[in-house]
Amino acid sequence: MPPRTRMTPEARRAQLLDVGEAIFGEGRFEELSMEDVAAAAGVTRASLYHYFPTKAEYFAAIWQRAHQSLGAGTDFDDCVTVRDWMVAILTRYLDFYAQHVQLVVIANRSSIASNPAVRQPITDNFQALCDAALNATGTVGRRRRLAEVAFAGWIAFVRETTLAATVDGAMSDKDNLAMCVATLDATVGAYADLGRRIRRS
Repeated sequence: MPPRTRMTPEARRAQLLDVGEAIFGEGRFEELSMEDVAAAAGVTRASLYHYFPTKAEYFAAIWQRAHQSLGAGTDFDDCVTVRDWMVAILTRYLDFYAQHVQLVVIANRSSIASNPAVRQPITDNFQALCDAALNATGTVGRRRRLAEVAFAGWIAFVRETTLAATVDGAMSDKDNLAMCVATLDATVGAYADLGRRIRRS
């Protein structure tokens, strides 16, 4: 075990997230115990549990941080329409998932995939995107409610096709992007004006 150093709580938490992301990114998850992770991070098991009570919550924090950094830049100056904006975001997400395949597998196909702690950060992130997109289109009333349902279905579709592309190799990333965009037009686009121009403040 490497020697432990004194850090602020914020710095220690960030360090533990860095270590976890590196270890889980190697594809190891089920066989690793929290004690193994603590040893790799150079902290006691009690210290690790202080920040993350369970392995599911530990991974959820790693996955949530990754999504936060991913969504940090959702203003695309070269996007003219809401559809342009959504396609740009979709492309960024698909690139991110292709670069973090092992984390995607853990989040979707491991023993903790259905754990609320893991699912909630993803749900919250996509709900924020849905709200932003539909607000930009000016969709209200019944069409807004239908568009929200369509958006949720589209996200589930993107999840499955992306797993098929990045994990199973069933198609190319380019084919996946084209399929996801076509489905966006057919679902959300049926109820929201995705061709509406983005208003610049």
